[in-house]
Amino acid sequence: MHIFDDFHSAEKFLKKTLFATNKARSINGTWGIIPAGGSGRRFKSNTPKQYKRFDGKTVLEWSAESLQRLPRRASLMCIIIIISKEDKFCQYLNSTIEPNASSGISPTIALRCGGDTRSESVSAGVNFLENLASPEDWVVIHDAVRPCVSHEALSRLWDIGSMDDDGAILGIPVSETLKSISKPSHEKEVECFRIKKTVDRETFWLAQTPQMFKLNQLLEVFAKKNFTFTDEASAIESLGKRPRLVLGEKQNIKITTPEDFEIIKNWKRKKERTTVSNMMRFGQGFDIHKFGKDGNFVILGGVKIEHSNGLVGHSDADVLIHAICDALLGAAGLGDIGDWFPDNELKYKDIDSRKILKKIVSAINERDMFIFQIDATVICEVPKITPHKEKIKKILIKDTQCNLVNVKATTTETLGSIGRKEGIAALATASLCCK
Repeated sequence: MHIFDDFHSAEKFLKKTLFATNKARSINGTWGIIPAGGSGRRFKSNTPKQYKRFDGKTVLEWSAESLQRLPRRASLMCIIIIISKEDKFCQYLNSTIEPNASSGISPTIALRCGGDTRSESVSAGVNFLENLASPEDWVVIHDAVRPCVSHEALSRLWDIGSMDDDGAILGIPVSETLKSISKPSHEKEVECFRIKKTVDRETFWLAQTPQMFKLNQLLEVFAKKNFTFTDEASAIESLGKRPRLVLGEKQNIKITTPEDFEIIKNWKRKKERTTVSNMMRFGQGFDIHKFGKDGNFVILGGVKIEHSNGLVGHSDADVLIHAICDALLGAAGLGDIGDWFPDNELKYKDIDSRKILKKIVSAINERDMFIFQIDATVICEVPKITPHKEKIKKILIKDTQCNLVNVKATTTETLGSIGRKEGIAALATASLCCK
């Protein structure tokens, strides 16, 4: 994840990243803002709650990932995480997800411009967008500690909110009996309030995020010098607007206390177990290429490795990527690499295997599946693979949009054709999830 200390560098990066493929800007886009500058004093931890980690990611990364579930029709351009200038925990933002049009993944950046309050952080994010986005673009603001909002809730929000110039927010009706209280008269009574009256709950909802509004309206609100808002809807209301309330969901809770954190962890793990058991697909792949007399390098996982001989193949003979491609095609039920890229067609002669992999990943994403995990093993006596494993892994993560990639290397203890240094083989297993 890219972290920027100033507007200029972030703007330059996004223009290069986004507008290289969206030069025309023929349709309005949507921009995500996640204010994440809070210290989380009520959470009672030395680590701010947005940086608490579970299942391999921080709460903030889970929240940003959940915002990626906006429907494609929303045309999400980018997610901008606003962190404080003194943030010492941003090193935990180690997500390697890169933008990818075929999978619907938009770039996520962090910007050090957060203020002391939520309003100041959102205001900084809105001001950053002034020279980057169109006035009529939508801005979707999401809490840094709401990691469980679903695709269904986001779709409802977009479909209703995008049809109303006043914008919309997610919320849920109050289901418990609602009491108004009297302020305690003595310090000792803080933990024991007195009921003032019972309030009619029928007209009360609990506000959630995301909340979506037009950029020009947010700019108008934050142009005011003195403002204190607990959420963006109340800010828009100050302009005389009446945003829509869209039905949210109870699972979309905001982490405020350690108890909330435990609830979220348990819910996500239960959800993942259900999803994996019902919607997981598995595949395996194997490939082998022999050494030829020509060449002074081999290509494995997109990395050029010096060697006395090259590998023989119709393409660039990247045996590792070929095994991974067959594993992915097997999991998706889409045949094998020979069906997609026949070795008797001249147009595929010497083709870069990374292009083959990206084509297959795109086909998988178009069928509403995404890659959950890849585990691969290179089998050879020479060359040495271990020094290159991390570089190979980074390339595979980027090309597959999958964070759970593992690359191993082994030998055959000098047995067989591999042991005689006649070639290189690779094994791979892959799993896919249905969206």
